This record gives sequence, C-alpha cells and structure tokens, in this order.
Amino acid sequence: MIPKMRRHQDRKLPSSYRPISLLSNIGKLYEKLLLKRINEHCNSQNIIPSEQFGFRERYSCTHQLLRVTNKIVGGFNVKHYTGGVFLDARKAFDRMWHQGLVVRLITYKFPDYLILILRNFLPDRKFQVRVNHTLSSVGNIQARTPQGSSLIPTLYNIFNSTFPQNNKILNCLFADDSANLT
Repeated sequence: MIPKMRRHQDRKLPSSYRPISLLSNIGKLYEKLLLKRINEHCNSQNIIPSEQFGFRERYSCTHQLLRVTNKIVGGFNVKHYTGGVFLDARKAFDRMWHQGLVVRLITYKFPDYLILILRNFLPDRKFQVRVNHTLSSVGNIQARTPQGSSLIPTLYNIFNSTFPQNNKILNCLFADDSANLT
C-alpha cells in the first residue's frame, strides 16, 4: 500500500494519511466482471434506493446538489423554512460490517456464487507499507474494505440500502454522505 495524504491535514501525523492499494491488472479485470454482475442484480431488483447518487451510472453529485437546491428554493418560494441535517460518515468504507453485508446479499437473493465470492473477497487480507525504500512487515486487515477496489462503493451502497424513508423528508444520499431535508 502507498499512503496518500488527506486534504487539509497535518503532514506530520500518521493519521493524516490513508492507504491506497496497488491492485494487479488481473484483479482489476476480475473486479470489473463481478461489479457488472452485482450491478445487474441490483438494477433488476431495485436494491439501491433512488435517492443514492454515489457511484451509480447516470447519477452525479451535481444532480444531487440540484435536488437539494430545488427543495430549498421551493420552500423559499412559498415562504417555508427548510430544515436540513447533513451527515458525513467518517471512514464508512473502512467500518462496513462484513457479516452484515453478507446477510444483505442473502436477503436480496443474490446468486449463491456471488455471495460466496464476496464472502471470501473481504476477510483475510494483508497489507504492507513502503516508506521510501523500506518495507514494513506484513500485517492483517481486520475489518476494513480494500482501498482502491472498484467493488467497495457498490457494496457499501448495498449495505446501506435500508436508509430510513419518510414522505415528508427528502433524502439525498451520495456514497457515505447524506442530506435530509424537510
């Protein structure tokens, strides 16, 4: 893994860096094939809520911001206040509960082969850090998801697909960020 600096952080603190995995080309190709199958199932079963705009084809951050703006302007035009709660889940991908994800996959009737592959994909991962020309010893990743994997954002969307719904509240979800307006 190569540490990547987080924006607006103190360069001297190790917590200011997050790991980025270097994945093999074969691994990336395999993940893309898996992602295609996962997305096909999600789309056919309407698993990802329509309010989730993160990491989805034909959905963008700009479209989500437009929804928020329209809600605020619409309330303003009829002299109503718009209240909002904004949430950014810190290290959400790193804290995704593996067994909970597997339960979601089973609940959403994903094909058994995909569940088995994904169940084996997440645990028992190792990492090693290189600083300049020095390599650390190999360590075990306990609960994190592999950084740099193309599957993780979609798996997070599946994991978080049961976000509470209410007709009076506009949910605006973008990956691990949410705005809830009323």
